[in-house]
Amino acid sequence: QKYGAAGVIVYLGIGMVDLGLTFAGIQVLGQDKVKLLEDKVMNTVNEWRGLPPRPERDSSQEKEGASLASVFVLAYGIHKTLFLPFRVTVTAAITPAFVRKIHALGW
Repeated sequence: QKYGAAGVIVYLGIGMVDLGLTFAGIQVLGQDKVKLLEDKVMNTVNEWRGLPPRPERDSSQEKEGASLASVFVLAYGIHKTLFLPFRVTVTAAITPAFVRKIHALGW
């Protein structure tokens, strides 16, 4: 195709920015909600496995946030599902200008 590799590069670049912003947004704005969700999921898994549930958090543990893995999994899920139309649209809009620019630079 006309834009093949350049389109993939633009798409991956937009995807990296998108995932990074989603991760940062969740880390800053939704850390407490992710921790509650993480606790619910872990208690459900422990219940299925026949283990006791996690103990309730007290005020000294309240400052402790969600794990980076939980935040990343949530950010990746949002990135792959909700922001897909945004990434495809922006890629289609930017790719022709990007190709013109790299051709002008001699690529």
